[in-house]
Amino acid sequence: MRKDFYIFRHGETDYNLEKRWQGCGIDTDLNETGICQAKVLVEKLASKNLEIIYSSALKRALKTAEIIADSLNLEVKVIKDLREGSFGESEGLRKDEAALKYPEIFNLWYDEKADHLDVAFPGGETKRQMQQRMLGVLEGLLKTRESVIGIASHGSSIRYLLLGFGKILGRLTNTALFHVVYEDGEWRVEDE
Repeated sequence: MRKDFYIFRHGETDYNLEKRWQGCGIDTDLNETGICQAKVLVEKLASKNLEIIYSSALKRALKTAEIIADSLNLEVKVIKDLREGSFGESEGLRKDEAALKYPEIFNLWYDEKADHLDVAFPGGETKRQMQQRMLGVLEGLLKTRESVIGIASHGSSIRYLLLGFGKILGRLTNTALFHVVYEDGEWRVEDE
């Protein structure tokens, strides 16, 4: 059995522009640039033969998924666990404010070493929890009938999921796209 997952980050929001932590507790919508980015992503996905898109329920991801689905005549289904991570007390802060308030955590947040997977902002989710939550979604989708699946999610959730497959990424750009394949019991990330 083979399944292809095209996993993409949502388009830009005003919080992204301001370099603010959104997390799952702040539900912002796409701005005009984000809408345009989603329309450009349609062009990248048009040749992939997607059969369905699963999306986070947060507005920024869901709107991105809906723009793509409308253009490609696809259904969108929401899966709550595709949400962004919980960043606890750092949500709503600009990244420079979070770096000042939580310097040690902030520095470890972008460090991809395995021994830093249990880092979390106060009241938030660890990188490992995000990774396990996202992997659980993908494993669940192995049971669906579709073999080519689009997934609309969020920067940190995607980054730490892919880290589990050995792909080391820095901060993700809006509408970054990744191709994950499950085949013969193995996961791999293919270049796009």
